[in-house]
Amino acid sequence: MAVSHVQNIGTDEFYLNLCLQSAWQNQLITLPNPAVSALILDQYGTILSLESHQECGKPHAEVLALQKAYAKLSGDCEILRLSDSAQIHQYLLKCSQNLFNKTTIYVSLEPCGSHKCGRTPSCTSLLKALKPKRIIIATQDRSQNAKGGAEELEQCGIPVTKAWETKNLTSIHQCANSLLYPFNALQTKGRFLLYKYACRLDGSINGGQISSKAAQSKMHDYRAKADFLLLSGKTIREDKPTLDARFASLESKRPPNILILTRDNNFSTDAPLFDIPNREVKILNQINPTLQNINGFIMCEGGAELLSALQPHIDMLLVILQPSFNADFTLTMHLRLSFHLVHSMQIGEDLFLWLLPKNQPML
Repeated sequence: MAVSHVQNIGTDEFYLNLCLQSAWQNQLITLPNPAVSALILDQYGTILSLESHQECGKPHAEVLALQKAYAKLSGDCEILRLSDSAQIHQYLLKCSQNLFNKTTIYVSLEPCGSHKCGRTPSCTSLLKALKPKRIIIATQDRSQNAKGGAEELEQCGIPVTKAWETKNLTSIHQCANSLLYPFNALQTKGRFLLYKYACRLDGSINGGQISSKAAQSKMHDYRAKADFLLLSGKTIREDKPTLDARFASLESKRPPNILILTRDNNFSTDAPLFDIPNREVKILNQINPTLQNINGFIMCEGGAELLSALQPHIDMLLVILQPSFNADFTLTMHLRLSFHLVHSMQIGEDLFLWLLPKNQPML
């Protein structure tokens, strides 16, 4: 029995880690919702589905995973034509019968409780009706609108393994909390500030576009989801950027609103960014208290000088490391700052490093 338990814990950690790796691919894109993934195994341990929440208002990860798993288990692919969450719920409730009774479901975040779940039907209500064999959850949902799903599932007789209450899953629970940091910052503070810094292996940042096309597309996805894009007046004056989201892979390529940090009280408006329709542009002559009164997802793009000025306000740093060297080794970072690496992932040829400032309290 002891050996079996240890093997089970190792298996749980493995599949929860797959969920986390998948969810990170959609980090920030799901805001103001959290990034979440779900994985379903059949009775023999074969992976039926691994799906992630795509965008706010679209089906949650559990629903997408159940949709694909149902099609594989039943051979009925009509359900794959559905994209509306409520319609997928109803199809599963009507047609699945006992199809999921021997399945095991892994979720990176506690399924939303049945009392309320925003724009989409409750995942907990659906899981209670489908009655899987077991559900394993990486971390709990503390938001008022969605918490309590694990307890509801247990009360209806479904065995639930909660990583935050399982000693051998402590590490995966911490990783799951790091994934939720942007979402939790918005929930608790009303604002999440991400600083993006791109450089080469030698630390150089000069010489034009640094990141690959794939990385640039991902950054434009983030721009399309940002409430504001914050840059220095120096960057605007020297580069004359447009700052749109034209390379985004998302359906919406909405250009972000702009914040410009400058000491110039008569800042020139000749840059192309001012010609984008339906865009708000704000000039900030000081960081405090102006920045503290701006809510939402704020993304910053710039170099060492802006990073140094914003350092006390930064919630997370995203370093995009391009695998090249520049013979003209200038414009390097000269700062004394320390961070915790919470995740890394490859996008195209570039490495995305997600960093939390040291001594940053976990929300």
